[in-house]
Amino acid sequence: MHRNHINRTPDYDTREFKNVAWNLLARKQSSATNLAIIVQRFEPGGDFERHRHDMEQFFYITKGAIEMTIGGETQVYREGDFVAVERDVEHEGRNVAEGESELLALDYWPTDSDDRIGLD
Repeated sequence: MHRNHINRTPDYDTREFKNVAWNLLARKQSSATNLAIIVQRFEPGGDFERHRHDMEQFFYITKGAIEMTIGGETQVYREGDFVAVERDVEHEGRNVAEGESELLALDYWPTDSDDRIGLD
């Protein structure tokens, strides 16, 4: 059984982007090393830069509002919204709420992915 929580020091602390994150399930801990579950919290104005990777990502907004640009299309996602980002699609986001925003991210690496994120 795997048990984890966010009542501890964040696993990722990127204050320059005004966000922190906790691994609830690190990739190395998943049975096939192909899944990660992460909680990411953004201060007002916090963001994540434009990037892409060889995995699928799924975001569930648990608090606030996050503006994301995915494949060139920009939309604001609010608490309760779910969004999927396909493999190798550029995406970026930022907190547009007045207070904190938070999301639950699920990262899934298909069996043919060569991406090493979370394994090294």
